[in-house]
Amino acid sequence: MKDSNITSITKRSIYLLFFILITYSYTATAQSEITITNFLKSIKESNQVKMDSNTVTLLKDYNYNLPIIKNVQFRTETSDLILDRQEYTLRVKPNSLRAISKQKKTYQNKIEEIIIKNQLKFNEELKRRYLLLVDYYFTDKLIELNTEKHIQITDKLQVLSQSIFEINFDVKDLIEAEDELIETNLKLINLKESRINQLSLIKQALNIQSDSVKIIFNDLITPVEIIDKPIQDSISNEQLNITLQKLKLYVLENEMELTAAKSKQILEYVQARYGGKKNDLFDENFSLGFGINLPFFGDTRSRKGDYYIKILNEESKLASLTEKNDVMEKQVFKEFNEAKTNYQILKKQIDESSVLLILEAYKKMEGIPPLQLLRLKNLQNKKRIAVLKSEHLLYKSYINTLANLEILFQIPLRNYLSSSKELIDP
Repeated sequence: MKDSNITSITKRSIYLLFFILITYSYTATAQSEITITNFLKSIKESNQVKMDSNTVTLLKDYNYNLPIIKNVQFRTETSDLILDRQEYTLRVKPNSLRAISKQKKTYQNKIEEIIIKNQLKFNEELKRRYLLLVDYYFTDKLIELNTEKHIQITDKLQVLSQSIFEINFDVKDLIEAEDELIETNLKLINLKESRINQLSLIKQALNIQSDSVKIIFNDLITPVEIIDKPIQDSISNEQLNITLQKLKLYVLENEMELTAAKSKQILEYVQARYGGKKNDLFDENFSLGFGINLPFFGDTRSRKGDYYIKILNEESKLASLTEKNDVMEKQVFKEFNEAKTNYQILKKQIDESSVLLILEAYKKMEGIPPLQLLRLKNLQNKKRIAVLKSEHLLYKSYINTLANLEILFQIPLRNYLSSSKELIDP
């Protein structure tokens, strides 16, 4: 009987263990693990990118050329309702060869303009994804350090509450500790809320519905690598927003020339006319005519004036944009250099600080007041938080600098958050 009970318990234990293993395996499988490179690569699967690509394809397939023949008219009229005297006229209106050429250039420039606008949107989204990953990574690290700080302050309050009746008790320490605990609680709430929002944006970008998503930060570039690897101050190609502005100018100039080409078209039409039968069979009433545009009339001059005003406006925008880009580039480099300097100073201070050495020494000694140890731990934690914040700014300014110089978007695309600069689109 006992053996039967033991066997039954053993079977139930095996089934329970098997169920736990299956559940754990399902949970591990259900969790989506995303690498930085995979997250950046997924931008090509986004709906907006696909829509922009389809739009350009449709525009390229569209027949935008002006036809050689503008239109063809067939006219007929009669005199005294006598069919033998019915007149027929065929009139053909051609387009000028120059107008056909200008139309082609104008349309091609407009397609290029749309392609560059789409590329700028793509670049902006790629930069946003980089910064989102950086923010998520450092928010997670800040939560860890502030959670540790919360534990230290709680321990400190417990020690202080036990020493209320001691002679050297200072109520100010208790008040400051309670205020610091409230501040840390609020900070943790805000940080956790930020992490939820950041993860939600990551899942939205990936089109993932799963609640369990883990971002893998393997091969993450180190602060030392960011600082030591120089970034070129300029790139050989002009920036896309400058190219776009120049294209707007080209489009206006071509449109103006297209309008001028149409207005200067000398041959308006060619027509053939049949005027009906005559008495003599061999004396049919055929005639050939053509229309000529005289260049002395029309509103071409006023339309040219409108185009000149638009062109001057776009040229002014180009000059302003070029100046703005130069100022922005200097500002971005200034912020990047400041971020590098601040990180190096704070990192050096924490590396050379005697707090850690004192803590290690105190741990080996007996009779050290616990409050003193907690104060040292809290001070060390504050230094680590300050270094982490400066590191966060370093990574953000690093990405902003690469984006401003458009190095971040150079083909082939690379993962600039990885030490190996892994290819995003091999």
